Amino acid sequence: MGKCMPQRAYLLAVVLLIVGIVAGYGIGSVTAPRVTETVTVPGPGAATVTTTVVQTVTLPAPGVGLSGEVRIGALLPLSGVLSSFGAEYKAILEYVEGEINSYLAGLGRPWRIKFVVEDTGTDPKTHLDKLMALAGAGIKIFIGGASSAELSEALSFCNANNILIISPSSTSPALALVDMGLRYTPNDLYQGKAIAKIMWERGTRWIIPMWRGDTWGDGLAKASVDEFTAICKASGETCGVIEGIRYDPAAKEFSAEISLLASKVTDATGRYGKDKVGVLLISFEEAAAIFAAAKAYPILSEVMWQGSDGTANVAVLLDPGVADIVIKTRFYNTMASPGISPRAEIVRNVIRAKLGRDPMGYTYFVYDIAWTVALTLDAVGTYDAIAVKNALPYIHQNYLGASGLVKLDENGDRVLASYDIWFVVEEAGKYAWKVIGIYDGATGRVIWYTSP
Repeated sequence: MGKCMPQRAYLLAVVLLIVGIVAGYGIGSVTAPRVTETVTVPGPGAATVTTTVVQTVTLPAPGVGLSGEVRIGALLPLSGVLSSFGAEYKAILEYVEGEINSYLAGLGRPWRIKFVVEDTGTDPKTHLDKLMALAGAGIKIFIGGASSAELSEALSFCNANNILIISPSSTSPALALVDMGLRYTPNDLYQGKAIAKIMWERGTRWIIPMWRGDTWGDGLAKASVDEFTAICKASGETCGVIEGIRYDPAAKEFSAEISLLASKVTDATGRYGKDKVGVLLISFEEAAAIFAAAKAYPILSEVMWQGSDGTANVAVLLDPGVADIVIKTRFYNTMASPGISPRAEIVRNVIRAKLGRDPMGYTYFVYDIAWTVALTLDAVGTYDAIAVKNALPYIHQNYLGASGLVKLDENGDRVLASYDIWFVVEEAGKYAWKVIGIYDGATGRVIWYTSP
């Protein structure tokens, strides 16, 4: 889209960027001609597929009542144990802010969006304090609650003050409630199914869980254990769950927990064999300290480990000091898959250019939160969190974003159930994260792009 592009063509291109299916927009629109676009989308593994799509696009009618700078709070974990998440979220918001404002300018709108970024430190109290401060300054809509503990701490204030908060990565089943919090990712009842199935297919018959003792960790550990137990019972095989280790989420040092884990693994492998025992580690970036401590116990490198979205694609596990044991234990990690969308390439290109790595699934959700909030604000024409919350489902019906179609259930959680499987690999002397398979929630099948 160069500067010489006619305005009409420019507007069509911008709208096509964000709106894939717009029939029945329902809030006010002007129909435009059908257009054809050739796009390249990811296929299985590293493959890409070029395809031609024909879409009917609709230009939204002008909103009313908004002018000047409209601020959206962005409470991001730029430091702390989810800093890898925060770095990607900030990078994509910096990009999408310009993209949205170009769109608004192209349509002649008198308002612009501004994401006000604050670092939460991955700390629930800091997250709440900064949310309250920004709310006091007049901000009513937030992207935040990157962790379930942060979102949980904030919800009472948001509910009491009609503040909308949308999380790209909170997954605790305990927060599946009708309230002012929406989540563009599925809750962990889905991820528990994926983890249990993946561990079973890898040959694990006895799992020893070790997890963060917070809202997120407790919920995902229970969901995973429940699903594994169900698979075990249905199989008729000798299998089960060994009592695990729940640790303090504020802990920085894990020598006692790892000593206990080594004792449990030694006992279990003596009874059932090393190929039948697996460790399920549900943690954030403290996983690096856990693996560093695990090096002192050779038996812990002789069984398979399984992780989750809390450790998928995190930078600290690429540190040479721990990457070797991460690879040796075949530490596979699940994260909600963004699916296939022509717009996904935008997010990949931005994160690769800014951070030198492929984005995690949740970063696509941040992009889509930003766009759907902007489109909804433009449609309702007022900076009202309740009005935006009520109108979002109509925007979702007609929006095809970087993570595909967005559909939320009755609790405001995403209805989506497929998970990419991430693993650290060493290529050309460097460690990097790579997607090696996918759990298809629609079929319950695990599809490996490489041998598990």
